[in-house]
Amino acid sequence: MYRYYPYMRPEANHLNLRMPHFRSNQMFTLTSPSGQPRSFVSLHDQFNPRQSFLFTRALSYLVKRTLVTRLLAHVARVGVREVQFQPFEGTFGHKTLQQNLYWVCVLLGMKKVYRKVIWIRHSGFRVFRDKKWMFPFLASLVLSVTLLMAVIYAGFETSYVEEEPLLLPFDNLSEEYFVESHLRKSLNSNRSSNSSEVLPRLAYLISGTKGDSHRMMRTLQAVYHPRNQYVLHLDLEAPPKERLELAMSVKNDPTFLEVANVRVMSQSNLVTYKGPTMIACTLQAVAVLLKESLDWDWFINLSASDYPLVTQDDLLYVFSNLSRSVNFIEHMKLTGWKLNQRAKSIIVDPGLYLSKKTEIAWTTQHRSIPTSFKLFTGSAWVVLTRSFLEYSILGWDNFPRTILMYYANFVSSPEGYFHTVICNTKEFKSTAIGHDLHYISWDYPPKQHPNSLSMKDFDKMVKSKAPFARKFHKDDPVLDKIDRELLGRTHRFSSGAWCVGSSENGSDPCSVRGDDSVLRPGPGAERLKELVQTLLSDEFRSKQCS
Repeated sequence: MYRYYPYMRPEANHLNLRMPHFRSNQMFTLTSPSGQPRSFVSLHDQFNPRQSFLFTRALSYLVKRTLVTRLLAHVARVGVREVQFQPFEGTFGHKTLQQNLYWVCVLLGMKKVYRKVIWIRHSGFRVFRDKKWMFPFLASLVLSVTLLMAVIYAGFETSYVEEEPLLLPFDNLSEEYFVESHLRKSLNSNRSSNSSEVLPRLAYLISGTKGDSHRMMRTLQAVYHPRNQYVLHLDLEAPPKERLELAMSVKNDPTFLEVANVRVMSQSNLVTYKGPTMIACTLQAVAVLLKESLDWDWFINLSASDYPLVTQDDLLYVFSNLSRSVNFIEHMKLTGWKLNQRAKSIIVDPGLYLSKKTEIAWTTQHRSIPTSFKLFTGSAWVVLTRSFLEYSILGWDNFPRTILMYYANFVSSPEGYFHTVICNTKEFKSTAIGHDLHYISWDYPPKQHPNSLSMKDFDKMVKSKAPFARKFHKDDPVLDKIDRELLGRTHRFSSGAWCVGSSENGSDPCSVRGDDSVLRPGPGAERLKELVQTLLSDEFRSKQCS
């Protein structure tokens, strides 16, 4: 007899369980209260030494871990008095028993699957594999492999081709009931209707601060065309007198008064480049343009230190050959030190609640990097479509507002808000072209602000083929050179086919307005056309939003 091991906990007080270290030629017997054997399992030593070793270890494990529960339940049911091990003499030729136990040894590594391998019958002995688990196991295995292959295949497909999602029956049923579907249909219809007109229309926001009113007027006149719309914003840091002078300059211009396409925002806001106030000002200007139902296809934001390098006839001519869905926005994923410094830091822009401009405030706490959307960054100067800005203002799926709230405490949010929205929105992701259509000179490594352009940069500006450049000092001589050689600007406005007046005796040809649907493209159109063709190439577009 052998004493039982501590980990064997009998469930009945009358049970005396004795467990040995297994050896060959031993019999496992259940004895009833009357002393008669009721059930037993025998071990038979007909294996070679290695098989015998594996057999012994496996059966010992199975008895300890698998048979104990069944034995105790069986003992309690039949009233067995004790469980004992006795030497067993002789052999029995139950080949099935030997094979089953041997394969138990072989499959010991799958012990979780083969937990119920041996079952003690009430009469006699029987060793077999409980196959009740096999069907659900195989079904689960097939289902798991199928789902895994489907996920791998779907990931492989979407990494190369952006396909329409497979809609479930509920999605097909509910598509016509949700307002988002109607808004998307309206968005697509607006795109097609806008594309029906050959010549596009542009909407400009020209913004400035204290002392910028004259520079803003010069930039306005250089980019003016009767087909376009213009909004001027002089921030709250400028004194009321300067804002009034700007408004009167616009009001007293006969062309502006006749065409009525220039507006000065009466509500001035504090604007700090590092904070979200610049984004708020841009969205307000877009809202004004949308509220008045003005006809325009692209929105361009400029500052008082920006200046054009092509005429509006050049720009409109090239854009007339573009899809109305193309957005020019320099973008890239936010990575490296910018990701840690900008995404984790939390700032507060005093321009949101103070009447005087101060530096942004940095908090001591940090936040985690977003996981529900990817962060992108790039240039704050953009050329965006009306359809995308309608989505940014209306935000029928609430995503643009969510991103706006996130960027309210984000340093340099003008360099990330539109970029993150467009690259995380399926409808517009493929429309983003990674260029801001500006020539900007940076130090290496780049500082917060770009270099100011001068005469020595003129050739570089022309070779860049960009339609705009920044930044310029007030009344820098290079601006006069641009007026003469690139814009043909001798008086108020740049040259264009809409200027049909006489230029004799120094008269302003733009004082007489002709048909604004007639264009006269020049060398600037050829340069810009070459740039746009490069930007629309497959090689360049393959890098968008990636």
